[in-house]
Amino acid sequence: MKKIGFMILMLLLLLLAACGQSASGDQAEGASEDKVIRIGAMPDGYPQYFKEDGELKGFSVDIFEAIFKEIGYEVEWVLTDWTGVLANMQTGNVDTVANFAVTPEREEEYNFTTPYYHSKVVIAVGENNDSMKSLEDLEGKQVANVMGTNYENVLLEEFPNSNIEVVNYETQDVIYSDVASEKIDAFVSGREILLAQIQDKGIPLKIIGEQFGEKPVALPFAKNEEGDQLIQEVNQAIDKLTEDGTIKEISEKWYGMDVTDRDL
Repeated sequence: MKKIGFMILMLLLLLLAACGQSASGDQAEGASEDKVIRIGAMPDGYPQYFKEDGELKGFSVDIFEAIFKEIGYEVEWVLTDWTGVLANMQTGNVDTVANFAVTPEREEEYNFTTPYYHSKVVIAVGENNDSMKSLEDLEGKQVANVMGTNYENVLLEEFPNSNIEVVNYETQDVIYSDVASEKIDAFVSGREILLAQIQDKGIPLKIIGEQFGEKPVALPFAKNEEGDQLIQEVNQAIDKLTEDGTIKEISEKWYGMDVTDRDL
């Protein structure tokens, strides 16, 4: 009888241990379902991303929130200046970056998703500057650029033989002031951001000449298996949100037009 009692006790202990393993396994599985994506952005890039009343808003914010909701990720925004955004992406402190144009140089470092819109570049001068009316007037002039952005490269690609001096600034707010006062001649920037800043924020600049340097804008990811898996998931979400009109609707909300349409 003692032997039978001992065997029953051992069976009960084994059963309790198995239940404990099952419970901890369920917890581990549940924890793995909490998927978080860390995205680098600036707090002052209206209308792509900007903070208002403590909340991050903007075109890219709405796009990214829609994409990652579609594939079951919680978005965590990491806000710094643009130099910090690039550094965080390079060191792996963020998983991807908002409003990031695809270039050959960047494709050497990252893999990219399907583009979610196409950016174009424009030149702006002070609203009272009547001496510069076309892109040809940039010859021999100083043009401001936000440090770390791709607009300087696009400008020099468009005018490879011109005598343009690019002056890099850390923030765009100082650029607005210097260009408006004609301390510096012009500013090279993304069409979408600059149009919104002029129309909605009333910055004292105006756009001259034609837009140029179209670039696809997509989500960059590290060149590894995890990055490739995320690209596959994100591409499926972009396709769905494009087909059902969500991306177009977000574009029209922030720009009054569909910036995903390459003909505009």
